[in-house]
Amino acid sequence: MRQLVIIPLLWFGFAGAMAAQQTSSLTPTGAIRGWVLDETGKPVFPARVFIHQTLPAGVAMPAAPPVITGPRIAAADTDSNGQFVAFLPAGTYIACGETATQGLLDPCRWSTSAPTFTIKSQTTVETQIVMAKGAVVPVHVNDPSQLLPPVTSAVQAECRFQMVTAAGRRYDAIIVAHTSTSRDHAITIPFGTPLSLQVACPQFAINDSTGKPAAAAGVATLAPAGSTVATLSYTVSGVKQ
Repeated sequence: MRQLVIIPLLWFGFAGAMAAQQTSSLTPTGAIRGWVLDETGKPVFPARVFIHQTLPAGVAMPAAPPVITGPRIAAADTDSNGQFVAFLPAGTYIACGETATQGLLDPCRWSTSAPTFTIKSQTTVETQIVMAKGAVVPVHVNDPSQLLPPVTSAVQAECRFQMVTAAGRRYDAIIVAHTSTSRDHAITIPFGTPLSLQVACPQFAINDSTGKPAAAAGVATLAPAGSTVATLSYTVSGVKQ
């Protein structure tokens, strides 16, 4: 496993790394070079890395997960080796990783800690983001009357399926496939963590697989280690008046 190291910054060595997308207007003085890996050490590609500032010392924070972060400073995409580079101003940061590939967990969202590193002038820091394996929760939505608007993004505001944690955090199941009369959502959750899948479709009447209106409290969801989760099915039965 790669350890956190600091080496002299060789700016010419990162000519191809300028594809890393900066969101900070501050002048970069150093760089983070890292790898996004799964728990077996396999590179994760494609993946998106978000670099956040840490919160000021003394700020009271609830216990993770999630790992509470400060403002987002930069973002970068991994290459086929799972590697990313971002240029940053001096400071202390937290690295988070996301991927559209189902079955892997963002450590900032689901773990008790995430990689933290400090950038100093003219140095490059190396680190890694490990995405643990999780259980994929599939959600199938039937829309026989084609009442839902056309799909234009992975999360549609008019009808969302959200995994809710015990602390009240909400995470959207993204749309991974769709037809004119159906949608398939998916979200990855940690093994052994009690959660609730709730429907947030205020303009539409949604029934569960038994034909009854979807329960406001949601569906309790728990995936024991190594298990798979059966598809949760819903049907859009009408438009609310």
